[in-house]
Parts: sequence; structure tokens; C-alpha cells
Amino acid sequence: MRRSFYSTLLTASIEATIVLGAAPTTADWASLNTTVGGRLYPGVPWPKPCFSSYRGKSVQPDAAQCGYVQQNHFNSHLPRSDAFGGYTAINYEGCMSTGDQCILNWMNPTDPTAFSPPQDCKQGSISDYYIDVAQASDVTAAFQFVKTKGIPLVVKNSGHDFSGRSSGPGSLALWVHHLKSITHVPKFVPDGCNCAGTNALTIGTGAQFAQVYQFASDNKLLFVGGADVAVAATGGWGQGGGHSPISRLFGMGVDRALQYKVVTPDGVLRTANRCQNSDLFWALRGGGGSTFGVVLEGTMEVFADRPFQMANVNWPVSVNNTKQVLSVFLDNATALANQGWGGYLTPPNGNLILLTAGLSTTQQAQASVKGINSVVTSLGGSVNVQQIPGFLTWFNGYVQGIYGAQDAVGLPNSLGSRIVPQKNHATAASRSALLDATMDAINNSFFQQIHFTTPYGYTGTKVEDTSVNPIWRSSLWQIITVNTWPYDASLDVKKAQYAATTQALASLRKITPDGGAYHNEADIHEPNFQTTFWGSNYARLLSIKNKYDPNHLLDCWNCVGWAGQAASRFKCYI
Repeated sequence: MRRSFYSTLLTASIEATIVLGAAPTTADWASLNTTVGGRLYPGVPWPKPCFSSYRGKSVQPDAAQCGYVQQNHFNSHLPRSDAFGGYTAINYEGCMSTGDQCILNWMNPTDPTAFSPPQDCKQGSISDYYIDVAQASDVTAAFQFVKTKGIPLVVKNSGHDFSGRSSGPGSLALWVHHLKSITHVPKFVPDGCNCAGTNALTIGTGAQFAQVYQFASDNKLLFVGGADVAVAATGGWGQGGGHSPISRLFGMGVDRALQYKVVTPDGVLRTANRCQNSDLFWALRGGGGSTFGVVLEGTMEVFADRPFQMANVNWPVSVNNTKQVLSVFLDNATALANQGWGGYLTPPNGNLILLTAGLSTTQQAQASVKGINSVVTSLGGSVNVQQIPGFLTWFNGYVQGIYGAQDAVGLPNSLGSRIVPQKNHATAASRSALLDATMDAINNSFFQQIHFTTPYGYTGTKVEDTSVNPIWRSSLWQIITVNTWPYDASLDVKKAQYAATTQALASLRKITPDGGAYHNEADIHEPNFQTTFWGSNYARLLSIKNKYDPNHLLDCWNCVGWAGQAASRFKCYI
């Protein structure tokens, strides 16, 4: 049924494209569909079943499918990631510059004014077509197609992208979401290497943290990963750096990478590790996803599972309380990092969640957070310190909102970030300046979160072995700030919210001139992004980019080698 339904939809979509004057012909698309085994599908906005008009033509709404989308539209991570037309930040489903979009009212998804006539479901930034990638030849075919037809190519995984790199108007997409294999290799030796084996997992690029963590726990293993149930472990997270609440002791995602299988833009499936294609391997360990090639699988080092000490800190939410908690946090941040603590401070929730495997007893953990405990209890809050049997216990609680909470998805998202060096904590005066600048960021944004997740103190990897910005190694935390807007906001309102995000971090940028920003969680208008994202590594990354992708078939906003905003691929940015 699925093939028949989509074949019919594909034919209709091709006809619509021809009317619009797109370069590829019906025969071109049909030939590509045959080449990829019938896995070429039209890209359809996720809320389309709620509309009676799609791209200016009457269509029949589907009440059942509409109900499912409405139920899962806001803050439902896995269902949204399972829909090709669904994105974490819904502004990248639409075309922000023109207002063309097909979205529901995220504050009330059943609000009929968003989808009832005369509302039209427009394509926005959703790719016109996508290939449901199953094998390397699918990627090779896509590279050949876009090279000869001159249309943009994007790579989409879970859609958890805050810069819109996985969508693009008039594009062909490679959807790697269904590459979900996981294999435990107790003594993995990278291809072509002569070395001792390493305990590892080989993971398809579509496998998400919920699946990976469960697999690791079932096999009594510890996998270094992030904090969102839907994010894919070896996709943009793993290739962009990959910070984790356990990075103090086990490094970042790029520190655990042992090998990638990647199709480069010349259509060749390559193995990249320290013994072959080592320059490409280095670039993939921090240079960003969807830039140097399309990764199909990655092999990552894992460790024996172990218990963790966890501190769950909660306080009544107010600006004054947040400032007091943040002040004591900044005073103690270096000591906490040295004891292996990592986690997330979320001001709007009045929560700080911390984990460490560096302290062996709960008594030691309680003593470690004594200063924070004193302040929080004086505010009427609580600090619960306990030992948990493994990382999965915390992660499942985090997803459920028991031990902290995931960021919301399914809303417009103007996000910015700043990585804060440890030296800004060195003196009382520098901490006071840091407190004021951080409160400025908090007070001028809709949502904020401090990621106490840098690899500060970790020495298991040489800095030069990965391409991640070296500033991560000497920093204690990063902050993200978010602004948003109503579904029917005007262009001026959207511009104002992006400007507010840039301005919210101005004070932090000023007092951290040696800091940086994480390109996976960055302001799309980040000043001097090349240096801010990659530091001294950018020149080498650009050289590798030009070697493997001389025609820049993989081009994404503020990525290595970005061609600039003038290309049609980027016409929807503001």
C-alpha cells in the first residue's frame, strides 16, 4: 500500500513541478526513482493532512492523520523525527523570507484558523523530493543527479537542526533516518590498521540516542552521547563535536570516533579512519555533518557501564532565585568539573541536573555540592543526591522530565550559543562580570540552558587529533538562548526575534573574546563564524572540503566552505 500510495503521489508531484518550470523532467525523476529502487518520494509538509488546499490545489484532508499530527505537533520528539516533513525548529519547514509555510499553531495545534480555508499548505523549505537511503549507491545516484541537473542537495536525518541545514527549497534530499543498525564489536580494529582492538559499537547514521542507549545498556556498555531522545548518534551530533554530560571523563563524541563509512561527492564509498583517508577522518571529527560527504555508519568506542552519582537540584523559579543559584554555580564550576560533574542548568525550569562517575560514594557527592545545596535550600528548593546504576537511568528520567527535561521541539526557534572559557571563572571580579553577562542573556531570551558538558580536564585525546574548535578543551560550559514567535508572525517579527537572539549574547561575546560558539547550536547570524565555530582549524578544514567536494555539491548555511547567502538554496533565510 505504501509504495502504491507514494507512487501516485510522486506522479502528481512531478506534474506540479513541471508546471512550475523545474529543470528535471518527468523522465529524469522517473529514471532516478528506478535507480534507487523505487525509494524516491515527494517531500510533503507534515501538517498537510489537516489542509484542504496544497500548493494552490484542492486536496482532501485526512482527519485521522491530521489528528495524529496535532497530537504530536508540539514537543513530541520521536514522532516528529519519524516524519520526513517534520523538523525540530518549524521555521525551517517554512520559507521565512516569503511567509510560505504549512504549519499548525504550535501553541494550540487544533486551532482551525491555521489550516482551514482559505489557508493553503505551501511547500516552504521542504525538499521537493527525497531518497529514503538504504545503501551507498543511493547516495552516489543523488550526487550524480544534482551535479547534472543543477539543483540543491540536502541531507536530513532526525531533523534536529537549529540552522536549517537539512531543508532547502527546490532541493533533493537524502533521508538517512532509516539506517538504524547497531553492532557490538568487542575488539574493533579500524580497516587497514595494525593495532589492538577497541570495544566499540558500529552504528548506522540514523540510529537515535533512545535506541543506542538501550542497546548499550542491554550489553552492559556505556556510550558517550547527548541528551535528546531523537538525535542521531553518528549524524550531525557525532560529526559536529558531540558534547555530553559525561564528557569530563570520557570526552566528546568526536573523541570516541574510530571509523566512518562515507560517500564523498565523487560518488565513492570511502572508509575514513586514522590509517586511511585520515584527512577526511579528521574533518569528520568536528567539521560538521553534510559537508564533506554523507556518512552511512560510524564506529564509536564504548566503555563498561558503571554507576553514577546524580544531583537533582530544583528551586522556585524567579529572576532573583536564578541569579543566586547561577552565582554559586559559577563560584563552584571549576571544582565541580574537576570532580567529573557534568549536566544541564535550565533557568526556566528552576533545575540543575548533574552527573559524575568520578566520585565513588553518595557521601562524597553530597559534600561536593554542599555549596549549591546551602543556597538552594535557603530559597525553598531541594537537592537530591543519589547513586544510579547506569547512564540509561538518568537519560530515561530526563526524557520523562523527572531528572531535568529535554528542550521543546515543534516551535519556531531562533537559537544562539556561547562557549565560556574556564579563565573567566578565575577571579571574583571575572565571575561577577560573567554573572552579569549571563543574566543579560537569560533576561533577553525566551528559553535558556547552560550545558555543563565540555571535555574540560579530559586528556584521553590529543587536541590536534580532532577538528572540533580547541576552545572546547579549556572551557567549562556553553549557554544556549532561544527566542520564538507565533505561527502567523510577520517577517518583521521574525527579524526582530533573530536580532534579539544575537543581542542577548552580546555581553557574553564581549567578555569572552577567546570563546566560541557550537556550530550545531548557533546563531545563524553569528559574527565571524569560521573562527568562532572552528578556531585555528578552519583553514585546514576548508582545504579538505575543496579536496573532496570541489564542486561544493554539499553546501549548507555557515558550514565549512559555505558559498554564501546568494544561492537559491538559501533564499528562505532572513
